[in-house]
Amino acid sequence: MIGDTIVALATAAGPAARAALRISGPRAFEVAALAFTSPLTRVRAQVDGEVRVRGRAFPARALTMVGPASFTGEDVVELHVPGSPVLARLLEERLLEAGATTGLRAALPGEFTARACENGRLDLAQAEGLLLLLHAQDQRQADAALQWLNGGLADAAGAVRGRLQDLLAMLEVGFDFDEMDTGAVATELWRDPLRPVLQQLDELLGELPVQAPGGELLLVGRANAGKSSLVNALAGDAGEAGALVADVAGTTRDLLRVEVAPGVHLWDAPGDLDQPGAADRAALELRERLAGRAAGLLVVIDSTDPRISPMALRSPLPWFGAVFTTRDLVAAPPSLDEAARARTPSGRVFVTSATGLQGISELRSFLSRRAGGVGADAGGPLRAALQRCREAVAGAIEVADLQPEVAAAELQAALRALDGIGGDHSAEHLLDRIYGRFCLGK
Repeated sequence: MIGDTIVALATAAGPAARAALRISGPRAFEVAALAFTSPLTRVRAQVDGEVRVRGRAFPARALTMVGPASFTGEDVVELHVPGSPVLARLLEERLLEAGATTGLRAALPGEFTARACENGRLDLAQAEGLLLLLHAQDQRQADAALQWLNGGLADAAGAVRGRLQDLLAMLEVGFDFDEMDTGAVATELWRDPLRPVLQQLDELLGELPVQAPGGELLLVGRANAGKSSLVNALAGDAGEAGALVADVAGTTRDLLRVEVAPGVHLWDAPGDLDQPGAADRAALELRERLAGRAAGLLVVIDSTDPRISPMALRSPLPWFGAVFTTRDLVAAPPSLDEAARARTPSGRVFVTSATGLQGISELRSFLSRRAGGVGADAGGPLRAALQRCREAVAGAIEVADLQPEVAAAELQAALRALDGIGGDHSAEHLLDRIYGRFCLGK
């Protein structure tokens, strides 16, 4: 609860040169004084001294920060001690025991960051930047995380927001005129500029790293893309029951969970059909409902018909990788289109043939190394927001010519999806755009 004083270990667990316990809240200085022997005053300072734990003194240093000029926006004291895990644990227990009368409690996961957001010190993008930095797997991801932590993503999202607001304002103005009026707005004037916005959103999505999601992956692809054959080939000697394979598109109508490596399970799901029947629609609805059990998507693409599953493009779940099937039926595997490349982590495109087992052992080995266990979906809330925004913008483009009112509703939905990343959208903001940039008087 905001208003409590909280404490937690702020450095990585395990032996190190030093360990830091962070205390945040209205009584942070009072709590720190329960163990730190030197006097502390409410100024930003570094104070050398000792902490007393179990009747013994240990060298320590206190860093004091006065709210709102601190990470959380509250009074913060960090106690830095020699990096013994036992000492850090005993010091935390000492503070919690002695601080019980002050209302001190152990911090919940992410609570320091939550308080920073609550007190206006971070926005959602910057908070996710911390998680992204923790889970960065290479220098590129670390650089992107630092950019977002410094407000870069909020700025980029703000630029997208501003462009969408301008185009929506132009569309809304056109509703006040018919084609015979001089103020009528041609559809292409607001529709065509939406396409570069889609590209911007794809670029932002492409910068989101994927922490190896563990345990269970959902296979998605168009009907007859070779998902079931791929599952059977990957299962190999695992002894699992095989998935049903047929030449008729849409044969798979249930979700079949198959272990393809120790601790790695794939869900073989119904594929997308151009003209699904009633039973097919029911199966696809089941896939949508049960997709939440998966930690990520393994997107399956038929090399002979390299269209991407619409479900894969609109899903907020991270793409673990993309797999081309039927490699034996084409001269060379096709490349991913721009939207798919934006969603696929670098180095996670696989080319396979279930018939000749080409690429199967490599994919199985990769899944064993990277998909076992449970990982955090770094950037998950940002991915979901950006993906919802992208889907709405694409929807607006699709109906622009025939249903401009529906397109306006889609753009409103796109703007709402960006709320929380940085700034917000309201009718007042739209009116500001209209009145500030367009002359409505004649």
